[in-house]
Amino acid sequence: MDPVRNPYSPGAGVRPPELAGRASELDRFDVLLGRLEAGRSDRGIVLTGLRGVGKTVLLNEFRARCEQRGWIVAKVEAGGGRAFRRLVSQSLNQALRSATGRYGIGPKLRAAIAAFKAFTLRVAPDGSLALGLDVDPRSGRADTGDLELDLTELVIDLAGSASDLGVGVIVLVDEMQDLDGAELAAVAAASHEAGQRGLPFVVVAAGLPSLPVALTEAKSYAERLFEYRRIGPLDGEAAQAALVVPAAAQGVDWTPEAVDRLLGVSAGYPYFLQVFAKETWDFAGASPIDDDDAGVGIEAGTADLDVGFYGTRWERATAAQRTYLRAVAETNGDRPASTADVARRLGRRPSDLSVARDQLIKKGLLFAPDRGTIAFTVPGMADYIGRHVLD
Repeated sequence: MDPVRNPYSPGAGVRPPELAGRASELDRFDVLLGRLEAGRSDRGIVLTGLRGVGKTVLLNEFRARCEQRGWIVAKVEAGGGRAFRRLVSQSLNQALRSATGRYGIGPKLRAAIAAFKAFTLRVAPDGSLALGLDVDPRSGRADTGDLELDLTELVIDLAGSASDLGVGVIVLVDEMQDLDGAELAAVAAASHEAGQRGLPFVVVAAGLPSLPVALTEAKSYAERLFEYRRIGPLDGEAAQAALVVPAAAQGVDWTPEAVDRLLGVSAGYPYFLQVFAKETWDFAGASPIDDDDAGVGIEAGTADLDVGFYGTRWERATAAQRTYLRAVAETNGDRPASTADVARRLGRRPSDLSVARDQLIKKGLLFAPDRGTIAFTVPGMADYIGRHVLD
C-alpha cells in the first residue's frame, strides 16, 4: 500500500481523519458557545481521562470552532515549570492581535488591551509579551501581582469588550492538572466572577482523572463551576468507524477479521488505533487489508509504542521510582491498586513510599483515582513493564 496515501495519523493532539465517538462532547460545546453568545450563563467544561483518549484533539477542535466564530481564543499547555501568567499572556497576545485586525481598536477593546499589557508586565517588564499591541498599559488594572485578582480583572475587561463585539473569550487549558493550587484557584475565581456578571467568558480544560479533585481543593465551588466529562475509549461502533471510514475514502477495505483484531488490541483507545492502523496500512500489499497484515502491523505498532509512548515515560523515572512502578504493575496490572498492597509487596510502610509516589504523580506517570489507591495514567503500562522489566 502507498504510504503517502496512508490516512491514519498518530500523534499528540493530531486530529484523526475520522473523529468518531465524540459527537456528544462537540454538540455540548456548540450549545455552550451559543448560550454565551446569547447572553445566557453556562458552566465551563473539564475533560478528564487517561493518555491517548483524544482530550487534546477535542480541545483543538473546540479552538477551531471558536476561531471560526470570531472569538478571542487563548490555548495553553500547562507544565514544564512555566508560570500560567506567562502562558496565558503569550497566547492572548496572538489572539488580541488577531482581534484588532478583525474588529479594529474601539474604546472598549483598547481598554481591555491596556489591562492585558499591565497584566503581562508582571512577567515581562520589557513589554515583550504584548508586542504588536500599540496601546499603553493601564495602571491600577490587572497589575497587582496577585494572579487571582489580576486574572479576574483582565477577564472582566476582555469579556466585556468581546460582548460588545458579539463574541466571547475562551481559555483552553491542556494538562490542567499541572497548574499549581494558586493557579487553579485563579482560573476558577475568574470564571466564577465572569459567570456572575453574565459575561461571555469560559474555561474549557483537559487533564488526568485527578483534575476534578485538584480543582475542588483549590476552590470549593469548582465542583459546581464546571461540567466534568470523563473521556474514555471508543465503543465498538465508533472504533470501527475510525478504522474503516478513512480507508474507504481511499478506496481500501479491511476484512472483518483484520478489523476485529485491531479493535481488540487497541481496546478502543484512539491513539493506539491510529498507531496500529498506520503500521498495518504500510505493511499491507493490497486491498483488502487482511488478518496477516494486521498481525504484522500490530507487531510493528507495539514496538513503536514501546519506544515512544511507554519507553520515554519509563526513562523519566529514577531507580527508586521504577521499583514503585514495577510493584504497581505486579499488584493489580493496569487497574487501580491499593497503596497499602503496593507497600506490602515491597515490604515497606505506605508512608515510606510517599515521596516516590508523589514524585511519580507530579511526573504524570501515576494518579490517585481515590484515596488510598494508585493507577497508571497511560493504558497498557503494566503490560509494557511485564514485557520489558519483569522476569
